[in-house]
Amino acid sequence: MRIPETLRRRLSEAVELLDTTAGRGYPVQVVSHNDADGITAAAVLHSALQRAGYPCVTRCVKQLDSGVVEELAAGEGLIIFTDLGSGQLHAINRLLSRRHVIVLDHHQPVEEEVSKGCHVNAHLHGIDGAREVSGAGMAYLFAREVCECPHLSALAIVGAVGDLQDSQGVFSGINREIIEEGEAAGVLRVEKDLRLFGRQTRPLYKALEYTTDPFLPGLSGDERSCIDFLRELDIPVKRDERYVMLADLTPEERQRLTTALILRMMENRIPPQVAESIVGEVVTLIQEEKRTPLRDAKEFATLMNACGKYEHTGMGVAVCLGDRGEIYRRSLGMLRNHREYLSRCFAWVTSNLDRVRDEGVVYALHAGEDISDAVIGTVAGMLLSSRALPELKPVLAFACTDDGAVKVSARATKELVESGINLGKAILAAAERVGGEGGGHDIAAGAKIQRGTEEEFLRAMVSELGRQWDAKG
Repeated sequence: MRIPETLRRRLSEAVELLDTTAGRGYPVQVVSHNDADGITAAAVLHSALQRAGYPCVTRCVKQLDSGVVEELAAGEGLIIFTDLGSGQLHAINRLLSRRHVIVLDHHQPVEEEVSKGCHVNAHLHGIDGAREVSGAGMAYLFAREVCECPHLSALAIVGAVGDLQDSQGVFSGINREIIEEGEAAGVLRVEKDLRLFGRQTRPLYKALEYTTDPFLPGLSGDERSCIDFLRELDIPVKRDERYVMLADLTPEERQRLTTALILRMMENRIPPQVAESIVGEVVTLIQEEKRTPLRDAKEFATLMNACGKYEHTGMGVAVCLGDRGEIYRRSLGMLRNHREYLSRCFAWVTSNLDRVRDEGVVYALHAGEDISDAVIGTVAGMLLSSRALPELKPVLAFACTDDGAVKVSARATKELVESGINLGKAILAAAERVGGEGGGHDIAAGAKIQRGTEEEFLRAMVSELGRQWDAKG
């Protein structure tokens, strides 16, 4: 897929707005999301703007709610929103009427235009923002109009991986074009392999333990079972006193492992196409040091997610911009803590399946304060992909936030989306019904609502999803 001409024109309009509004005594303000896609998008823009001579300040936020927009209204100069904004155009148009704004996003938009600025959204040009381009990808398309920066394609693909746009084992659409540019620039390489977390850095048994996309029944989160599984396959945990990594396997061992993993998933009711996605395209960032988390796009993205979940987004941006010193070392500690916490969270979920409510068209789990709102979306995805629930239907997970509200995360599968489900539209309507804010993609979405409105919100979600299924027929 090549970039549509309409999108090229809109990107040119955005760059023209940058040229005419920047440099008036105020730095460009970049505002992005605090997940892996958002952090890499922020770094792409920050790097390109500085390279082109535009002073800028960059921040990442958990959610672009009215409070954040009101805070931005007090400032001056151009604002560039990336990996968010399209779902908050009402607030942007109402509260930022005196500031020029550029929105670079890939989430489903609620409106088409920004009252004073330029709205660049993949969906408005016939591009699937859930699978074909990420927030970092949209930032990269803008950045390459600002200056020559093919090296930033690597960060754009890390963002796509962090947004799970390779969940079917392949990259498509604009992501494929960005990969081609990265390969030509010598910053990345794409090959087919087992898609295990820790491919570059982890002992194989740990790589199995930490793999959650796709979920490995009986292995993900269970170190002892992973060791036993490898021994049953006659694959050593150590060889010559060194832990065996995925890269160390012989072709025959790799094939044996691949077959066993696929069979194990299918035996646990995971559809063949999902099981087979354990093999797919993996991205190596070839300018990064070997056997480090930054060498593999999946590990890089997980590191960025860890920085975002624990509110150290500045640390993540710094690593993206090239810091390999003390900040990078501190981020690795956060990564270890993040993976361990996710394992504990999933263990909690599997031991509390009786708290999962079957609401007919959706499963609902309220974790309260037992799981951090920062990772509730990840946990919802793990629960869905684990096939621990009797039927395949969307998962809706709730978690309390520190400010007295409730974070809601919804996850579906490609099969559910093809059956007519659009979580982004459903969660937007349900959130508005209870005075909250929400939005996202057809396959993954989120909302923030007031505590005490969960049951009303759930009823609204059931109604919206039921209507979508009925419309599909």
